[in-house]
Amino acid sequence: MERFEYTVTAEDEALGLNLGKLARQRLNASATLLRQLKRVEDGIWLDGVSVYVNVLPKAGQVISLAGGREKDSENIIPQQGEVDVVYEDELMLIVNKQGGLPVHPSRGHEKDTLANYVAGMFEARGEHFVYRAINRLDRGTSGLMCIAKTKYSSAILAKALWSDRIERQYYALCEGHPDPAEGTIDLPLGRREGFGIQRCVDYENGQHAVTHYSTVRRGEDCSLLRLRLETGRTHQIRVHMAHSGHPLIGDFMYGTELEGFDRVALHSTYIRIELPDRVVELETPPPECFGQFIDISGLEGKRNIERREGEV
Repeated sequence: MERFEYTVTAEDEALGLNLGKLARQRLNASATLLRQLKRVEDGIWLDGVSVYVNVLPKAGQVISLAGGREKDSENIIPQQGEVDVVYEDELMLIVNKQGGLPVHPSRGHEKDTLANYVAGMFEARGEHFVYRAINRLDRGTSGLMCIAKTKYSSAILAKALWSDRIERQYYALCEGHPDPAEGTIDLPLGRREGFGIQRCVDYENGQHAVTHYSTVRRGEDCSLLRLRLETGRTHQIRVHMAHSGHPLIGDFMYGTELEGFDRVALHSTYIRIELPDRVVELETPPPECFGQFIDISGLEGKRNIERREGEV
């Protein structure tokens, strides 16, 4: 079973923190996870010996938490299918999702989703796996998605997302040419009553939402934009661009459905994840289908993995 460890420092000892508090602050272990590990024989160790969370560790001692023995994801049927893995370590899996591929099973898509194919990949390896997507993409959106490999790493990555240590950028094809060519859209978003999952600009009850954009290339009647999210609201880019008068190409919900182009022209191109012991930075070029509307030559990806001192 995978374990996660932290070496107690002199500063930790001076603060007088017990093992439970250190595990939460230094290993990002949730209270729920610690309660579960208390019931596991080898769940919580100090220098290789099972202990209670109220023990006071000394400098140099090693706290070790079990990664957990989890059952496979319920309601996700493992299936064999293409999974474009661009990065993997003991904490996470980063995949390049195809446009038009659902992320989670739903009515009518019980077996043909990214979750099914990832579960199938781990089943073929003989490994148990619970599907936990950190950044979710709409069905029509392609690009980089981060998936946690354990309950423990899910807590670490979710905390990184909430504390703005996961940066995401997108390519999008929009109708027309935004003016100015570069700027910030700061408009609150909320549910559009009576329209299911649709969102709209809602000045009274909407949540704070900020999107930064810049024009990368101009076509005859469309533009290729690079966008950075400051917040991560549902359909944020799609609603902000539609409200500005430049809906995304192929956006049936907020713009115009385009015959022969069965997706939204939105691609998660860049992700940067900063953790105490590593920085994972990945970028993919826009998908080939964007090339039927605008020149995308020369827009390359990159990969930068930095390991450094620290504990997750």
